[in-house]
Amino acid sequence: MSEENRDQHYSASLVKRYEEMVERNESYYFDTEQFEEIIEHYCSDNKFGDALKVIHYAYTLFPDNVDLLLRESQILAGIGSLGKALSKLRILEKLEPRNEEVYMTMGSIYSQLREHKKAIELFRRALQYCDPGYADEIYMEIALEYENMDRFDKAIEILDDALKRNPDNESLLYELAYCYEVMDRTEESLAYYKAFIDKYPYSFPAWYNVGNACQKLDRLEEAVEAYDYVLAIQDDFVPAYINKAHALFKMGKYREAIQVFEETYSLEQPQAQVFCYVGECFEKLHELDKAIFYYRKSIHADPVYPDAYIGMGVAMGLQGQHSQAVMFLKNAMELDPENVDYKLFYVDGLLHLNKLDEAKEMMEKLAVSHPDNEDVWLDYSNLFYTTGDYATALSVLNEGWSKNPGSTALGYRKVAYLMASGKSAEGEDLMMRMHMLWPEGLDELGTYYAAIKENLLFIELVQQKKKL
Repeated sequence: MSEENRDQHYSASLVKRYEEMVERNESYYFDTEQFEEIIEHYCSDNKFGDALKVIHYAYTLFPDNVDLLLRESQILAGIGSLGKALSKLRILEKLEPRNEEVYMTMGSIYSQLREHKKAIELFRRALQYCDPGYADEIYMEIALEYENMDRFDKAIEILDDALKRNPDNESLLYELAYCYEVMDRTEESLAYYKAFIDKYPYSFPAWYNVGNACQKLDRLEEAVEAYDYVLAIQDDFVPAYINKAHALFKMGKYREAIQVFEETYSLEQPQAQVFCYVGECFEKLHELDKAIFYYRKSIHADPVYPDAYIGMGVAMGLQGQHSQAVMFLKNAMELDPENVDYKLFYVDGLLHLNKLDEAKEMMEKLAVSHPDNEDVWLDYSNLFYTTGDYATALSVLNEGWSKNPGSTALGYRKVAYLMASGKSAEGEDLMMRMHMLWPEGLDELGTYYAAIKENLLFIELVQQKKKL
């Protein structure tokens, strides 16, 4: 019998003996360690009431045992009896003023009560008395409290302090990256982890966070290089493979991305997301049969993963199988009814089936429910533009722009509609203004409205953009 099985057998025999005692209404003797085994058994089965009964019986044998009092407090806190738990913990604090578990439990209760400053005070007190090996966990709790207060700057300070004491703690490194991300301080995050690597060059979590920061900053070659360092140190770290593949995908290196995704197969069972990513790579390579094959594998792996249905719908649409495409797009929409992008894909599918009235009805509802989504207004106005109803297209677009006045995408789209409807002077004036706000939008304008490429002002503005 293995040690684990022996432990389980021992625990079960103790519980059986305790329950026999209760059934017979007798009094048996258990030592404190045996009581802890029985209590843990009931807690692991979420039988907290039974666990409390065990503690109350244990008090009859060990009335002054502080460990029992602490355990009772923790169970009370776990079931939401916060006031009772605090009362007992205050007694414990007087009995054992240097017991860090008392302060940790009190701190967690005040955290639940959203009294985060008080929680931090108690966690700091626990830090004074704890074993050094337990300090990392307390630093993390303090950082999380600052995060709950939206004081991510203070959380960063705490995590940095903790990492100076223990640079090997991966959880601290990842939590620090999260704080930088929330504050949108990616450049600072990158600088921090690069400096960290200078001191600890074999820290694969630090290299991983460098890769993530570079990817967010669109420095994709640097990101791939960072992920390669991760894998040189820890060759079974699947997230580095996945993120490296994403970076290669963004660089247009689809076959290399597929190869990296496939390297994960031997490390863990492929998830639906991975099959879907591979399908998208093949879709970009215009190898649609292979794309559909992997989208099907994704659906088989997880029948409720909506992105796979979107992929199937798009790929089938590109093959001209529009009726089947719409069915898959509808499935995705039904799996995630709050996702606006899925609804826009579905509307596009309806248009390919010439179901214009149904598409317009759906877009009208989306414009009401999501007035701050510029893609909704772009697609809604496009319905009318494609049928030659430029006046209505402009009217819809103007309504959307009034609700999203900072949208340069809507501004450039209006340029196209004005030029198409013969209002060249007004269109050129608006194009000049949009160019000053966002020169890169000219590329999008040229893609959407190819006729603009013959316009002299457009040609001049594109040349100016190249000199920037």
